Amino acid sequence: MFDLSSPLVFIPTIFLIIVVVFATIIRKDSHKYTHEHTRDLPYYYEIGLSMSYLNTNILTNGRFKYRNNVNPEITYENKTYNSLRHAGTLYSMYKFEEYELEDRYKEERIISSKYFIDKYIKKLGKNKYIVISEPEEEGIKFPIAKSGAAGVALSALCNLYKEGEIDLKILQGLGEFILSMQSEDGNIYAYYDCNKKLINKTAEAIYYPAQAVVGLLYLYETDPQEKWLKAAKKSLSYIIKTRKTLNLNIPFDHWSVLAIEKLFAKGLVPEEEKGEMRSYAEQMAIPILSSQITNPKNSYFGAFKDNIRPCSLGTIMEGLASIYECINNEQLKKIIFKSLSIGCMFLSKVQVKTGVHAGGLPNSANWVKPGVTPNASVIRIDNIQHVVLGWLKLQNIIKQYEE
Repeated sequence: MFDLSSPLVFIPTIFLIIVVVFATIIRKDSHKYTHEHTRDLPYYYEIGLSMSYLNTNILTNGRFKYRNNVNPEITYENKTYNSLRHAGTLYSMYKFEEYELEDRYKEERIISSKYFIDKYIKKLGKNKYIVISEPEEEGIKFPIAKSGAAGVALSALCNLYKEGEIDLKILQGLGEFILSMQSEDGNIYAYYDCNKKLINKTAEAIYYPAQAVVGLLYLYETDPQEKWLKAAKKSLSYIIKTRKTLNLNIPFDHWSVLAIEKLFAKGLVPEEEKGEMRSYAEQMAIPILSSQITNPKNSYFGAFKDNIRPCSLGTIMEGLASIYECINNEQLKKIIFKSLSIGCMFLSKVQVKTGVHAGGLPNSANWVKPGVTPNASVIRIDNIQHVVLGWLKLQNIIKQYEE
């Protein structure tokens, strides 16, 4: 394991090490599974296995089986749930269709989307809609609405509008709720107390502001009103401004760099504004890359120091892929590419390959080891969501190399 605390040491060293790894591993894997839509890209088999897992765990009413255990003899009641993670899983199913050009699970996705809309989206006042978090499902004292849940819901549901599967007013209402949660300086508050009918202005949730930003950008694509884009850019600017002072202690927020990636891809940022966003993305990349385990002899090769949780590693893969897409630093891009290749390979190794839960991603990479805590072998739907998106985004980058 490399203990590289300085980015100046890390960048040249890890590049030389991982370039060899990439040549011997990722190219070998890239020929392992072939499919007409992925053009001989890696992880097609793993992605398909995990998508099949999600499909198998959609109940007839559209609700997911939120938890399973690698041990099929351990079962759970379907009472513990999380509406935000349901939305996130729908988002991953939509992106699977977009990246893989396959719609074999589209009908199930729509059924599950309608369940989500009916069960969790509620009207608030005259023109707002919220995503409810229910106390009995999430272990909270009273119902709340999360700004992040509204953002992820927009990311997952906006595609339904052009297919006539959702009323535009619902999407606009979710956007209006996010706007009502935005402070004057651009911060987006995390929670709305449904009992008191008040915004909680003290509690924080690190990913919610950027989740809301990404949702507003999806809404802007569907309903191109300037207020959605203006609010999204204002909040993203706030995130960058407040976090860049943290230097190498900057939190790794994959949603924030996904927002930058979307803005760049759609040409929604003038050139003079891109520099600060790219600098933020690079700043976020350095500390996380420095903590990756790059010794091929280490059993956790590809994971990160003190982090072998597939769900968390999946978000890192998502974020690094977004950073790759929006920066110009070619040396850093090469390093990120290599980091993605070994990180995704590690995730492939910890995926459940056989049995009734094939395609599942347990809470810990140590799920196969004796003596670990029972929680290590729990499979949650959001574990699948993030890892699949990490694999898909790596595939999308590799496509660019082939074109």
